[in-house]
Amino acid sequence: MKCYLHNDTDAVGTCTSCGKSLCQDCALTVDGRLVCKECRPHVAGHTGSPLETDHKDPLLALLLGLAGGILTGSLLFSLGQLYNGQVRKFIIMTILNVCIGTIAFIIYIIGCFTIIGICCCLPVFLLPLALYVYELYDAYDTALRLNRGEPVMDWMN
Repeated sequence: MKCYLHNDTDAVGTCTSCGKSLCQDCALTVDGRLVCKECRPHVAGHTGSPLETDHKDPLLALLLGLAGGILTGSLLFSLGQLYNGQVRKFIIMTILNVCIGTIAFIIYIIGCFTIIGICCCLPVFLLPLALYVYELYDAYDTALRLNRGEPVMDWMN
């Protein structure tokens, strides 16, 4: 990941207030938080604990993904990525959910008429399950990393 301002310099973290990628020259530490130069006055003027709105709740990211997946029939298990601000990752994972779900459904329909077909179809259902578990874990872990100010990559940057 590269710095939002210096495109040729690797980022050392992300601003805990706005989420921009920061290189060593752009990163500032205010009250133990990594912030960019634009967010410094806002954060420095704040007294007490860090702003709650600046932080991502890992449990909420996980629950959004779980609720989105259950309510939409496994289409939006990636809703936690959208909550974390990873729009590209959300779009790619949603497309993967649609594609893998469609393939699994077609294989199930074709193979469900025989016992051998049913046994052969079972491994196909492990792929969507693995993707759903990854999406939920990733949403939770990304929210934690954002709160710590660590660099977080959105796919296809």
